[in-house]
Amino acid sequence: MNPNKYLNVSLIDALAEFREDKSIVEYVKVEGDEFLKLPECGVYFQAGSDGVIVAYRVYYQASDEYFPADDETKTACADVETIEESIAKYGTPLRNVPSIRIPGRAPTSPGCEFLVRGNAVTVHYDIDSKLVNYVHVRRKF
Repeated sequence: MNPNKYLNVSLIDALAEFREDKSIVEYVKVEGDEFLKLPECGVYFQAGSDGVIVAYRVYYQASDEYFPADDETKTACADVETIEESIAKYGTPLRNVPSIRIPGRAPTSPGCEFLVRGNAVTVHYDIDSKLVNYVHVRRKF
C-alpha cells in the first residue's frame, strides 16, 4: 500500500475501497476529526471536518493495537529504519518532538519533524535503540 496516494482523498471513498479487501477496518469520529484505522496493515488515516484525508500514520514496530506495516508500505511512507537514517536522508529536523508522559499510559515516543515534498513528516523513534516506531505524515496547509 502507498499511503501517500490517499492524502487529499475523501475518507469515505478510502473506506469503501478498504472494506472490499481488508478484514479489519475501523471508522471512528472524535469531535471534528475522522479516523480510518487499518490495524492489521499498521496504518491509520485522519480526515478533518471536511472529510478529506489530511494525515496518516504508519507503524514500523508493533504497537498497542497495530501490527507493523509491511515493507512496501514503510518504503512508500519513509524508507528509513533509524532516526539517524532519517536525519541523513531528510536533513536537519525542523523541530524535535519531545516524549510526553500521559498518566496511566506509557510515555510517547520522541520524534523529529521534517518537511518532505510539502508534507510534515514526523519520525518517532525508540530512545534506546533509535529504531523508528512510527511515522506520522500530515499535509502542510
